[in-house]
Amino acid sequence: MAIIYLSAVTVLQAFPGLFANFDDPARLGAKVHILSTNGFTLRWAEKSAGTNPSGSNLFFVHGSPGGAGVWATQFKNLAANANLFAYDRPGFGLSQPVLAQPHLQLQVDALMTLLAAATTNRVLLIGHSYGSPITLLAALEHPDKIRGALLIGGDVDPAQEKPFWVQYLFGWRVTSWMLPGALRQCNREMLTVGADLVAMQKQLPQLAVPVVMLHGDRDPLVPVENVAWLEQQLTALGKTNLFAKIILPGVNHFIPWEHPDAVERSIHVLDTMAAGEAGRNPPNQ
Repeated sequence: MAIIYLSAVTVLQAFPGLFANFDDPARLGAKVHILSTNGFTLRWAEKSAGTNPSGSNLFFVHGSPGGAGVWATQFKNLAANANLFAYDRPGFGLSQPVLAQPHLQLQVDALMTLLAAATTNRVLLIGHSYGSPITLLAALEHPDKIRGALLIGGDVDPAQEKPFWVQYLFGWRVTSWMLPGALRQCNREMLTVGADLVAMQKQLPQLAVPVVMLHGDRDPLVPVENVAWLEQQLTALGKTNLFAKIILPGVNHFIPWEHPDAVERSIHVLDTMAAGEAGRNPPNQ
C-alpha cells in the first residue's frame, strides 16, 4: 500500500510538467500579455486578423484543467479571418489567484475584467468543457459585450454533475495537498459546479444572444444529454431562435484539437446567427 501511495503521489506531482507545454500560450504564435487589476492577474494572448482586420472578435475560454495554449489549432486556422483572444483562467497557468474561489461567477468576473481591457468590440465567446458554463453565464449577464456563445462539450445540466467519490476524498484540506495546483483547482471546480449550474438555470429567461452547442455523442466526461437539456429549457422559454446544436457521431470530449474543422463550422454558424439577431435587435436598443 505504501508503494501504491507513493507511486500515486509521484504521478500526480508530475502532472504539471506533462501538460505545461500543451497549455502554454506560446503555442498560439500570438503576443502574450499580463493584466493585473480588480484582484486578478491574468495571462492572455491576442492575435489580430492579418487579412481581414474587421473580422469577428473571438474570445476562447479553456476547460478545467487547461490553459490558453489548448487553442493553438484555432489560432493557426482562424488567424486570417478574426481577431483572436485566449487566456489562462484564474487558478491555471500564470493567472491568479492561484486557488481562485471555485465558482462560475468569479470566473465570469475575471473574464469580463479582461474583456474590458482587451477590446471595445462585442465578441463571440467559445468555451470548452468547464469553460462552456462560464461562457454561457457571461452571455446571460453581459449581452452588451457578447454577441453569442459556443459551448463545446459543455456541462449545463445540473443533474448530470455526479462527482466520483475520489474527488470528494481529494476535496478535503488534509488530502488536497497531494494534488498539484492545477488539478487541485480543477477538483474544486468539479465539486461546486453542480450548485452553480442550478443558480445559472434561473437566469436562462434573460438570454438575449445566440447559443450554439457542439458536442460528441461519445463524450465520456460530459454526457451529450446536456445538449437536449438546454434545448428543452430554451424551448420552454420560447427562445428556440437563439439555439442551435451540432452533434458529432462517434466523437469524444476533446473536440478543439481533434476536430478543429467542426469548431470552425460551429463558429461560422454562431457568427451568422449573431449577425441576424443584431439586425433584428441592435445592441444599442
